[in-house]
Amino acid sequence: MDINEMFLNACKNGQKGVIQAFLKKGGIDFDKRDKYGNTSLMYVCLKGYKDITKLILDNGANTNLANNESITPLHAVSENGNKEIAEMLLGSGADINATDKNGEIPLMYAITEKRTTMVKFLVEKGADISIKDNQEHKAIDYATANGLRDIIAILISDITETNITGDTPLYQACYNEQSEVVKELLKNENVPINSINDEGNTPLVIACIRENTLIANILLEANADPNIALLDGNTALHFASSWNNKYIAESLLKYNANINAQNENGQTALIIAAQKGYNDVVKLLLEKTLML
Repeated sequence: MDINEMFLNACKNGQKGVIQAFLKKGGIDFDKRDKYGNTSLMYVCLKGYKDITKLILDNGANTNLANNESITPLHAVSENGNKEIAEMLLGSGADINATDKNGEIPLMYAITEKRTTMVKFLVEKGADISIKDNQEHKAIDYATANGLRDIIAILISDITETNITGDTPLYQACYNEQSEVVKELLKNENVPINSINDEGNTPLVIACIRENTLIANILLEANADPNIALLDGNTALHFASSWNNKYIAESLLKYNANINAQNENGQTALIIAAQKGYNDVVKLLLEKTLML
């Protein structure tokens, strides 16, 4: 085993005294990697050895050397939430927007692990919240997918952006049935509440399809348009009827859903409910029709 391998092992094991002795002797190749592509700096960052990290950085270790997965030390500390080491790395030239093999930046690692403090720190330090990974997902998509209200609030400036299928963060929150996230997003006056994705769906329509009465009501109270039709002519009320959801249908009608709207087959919500034998919905729609 040569001196560089011994140094790497000492870093893996957190042997500060041994590391200091090697550094004093000199001649250490900080770029030495093991079979996983990890350097000595990567290991001390992974294990949270703050003092050793500082020693290695002070001796000129490269902060941006990635392993076989294209993961850098900053990715590692963002994932484990070690803000102190992250600050050291950035102070020594770490690329805050370095991407791994999946196109993910350290900020995305922090979000996935729900490291709110780290997320705030990285954003304050200049992490680019507009960067997309290889699947066209951005930082706010990660936050929305995990229902992270506090993190969404940090990333809220990206609220109008869409992913590869045209879904906004609000749409994703509705799809994932995250009512608290929906509320958080709706606090922003610029939220595109009636945006239509590539499939022609709005957030309200997806709430109806998923039969989430709470989210449907939240959207309606925030002035979502109940009369936007899909490409096939179906509206939110058609879906509420199709799924036999009397409560969502009532809410839609309360907010002026067009009870006579027809889809491309000439069907109204009443016809759909009648064909499926959904008597409660039929009764509701008939009563509302007679009141017109």
